[in-house]
Amino acid sequence: MTQPDANACLLSPLGERDVERHPIAPRLATLAGKTIGLLDNTKKNADLLIKTAGDILMREHGVAAVIYRRKIGSSPAAPAVMLDELVARCDAVINAYGDCGSCTSWCIHDGVTLEKRGIPTATVNSDAFVVLGQMEAVALGVPGLPIVTVPHPMGDVKADEVRRRAEAMIAQLVAVLTGDAAALESEYTDRFISDSDSFARAGMACEI
Repeated sequence: MTQPDANACLLSPLGERDVERHPIAPRLATLAGKTIGLLDNTKKNADLLIKTAGDILMREHGVAAVIYRRKIGSSPAAPAVMLDELVARCDAVINAYGDCGSCTSWCIHDGVTLEKRGIPTATVNSDAFVVLGQMEAVALGVPGLPIVTVPHPMGDVKADEVRRRAEAMIAQLVAVLTGDAAALESEYTDRFISDSDSFARAGMACEI
């Protein structure tokens, strides 16, 4: 019979997360007179969604100008030169959108990068992928990242419906780009993850 090794130790398979936590960027007092960046990650209808939102914000909320920039693809991250320009020229950014695994990950990555650089950012995810988005934000050290939600799917809807969804998300955009950053961060920290846990306890399954 083999004798146990006196020097043996029991190892846990559980990993440990050692991520420096960052606060979200200070929010704007108002959108009036501000320049808003529109970061399009090339997902179908992302351009129409954020351009429509930008038009509404200029018309109804006094935004002075928008700067539209389009990534070369939904992954990987936005090029450094593009992010540098948005940081230098914009007071806030709308970043859209994540509606699948990789595009959600990189959309959140861009939002986190902008927040860490001091730019309040409305990062848009479809409601089917918002839990994944928040988990990514936690892993990147910004658990309070404000995520604006739109219905899933986004890519296969007609232009008129995209415009309606853009109009419907205006209140969310204003709420996450203005006001008290500490209160906003508290509101969004674990918000969607907690909702997902509640659904699981109720025996509900994620649609994906």
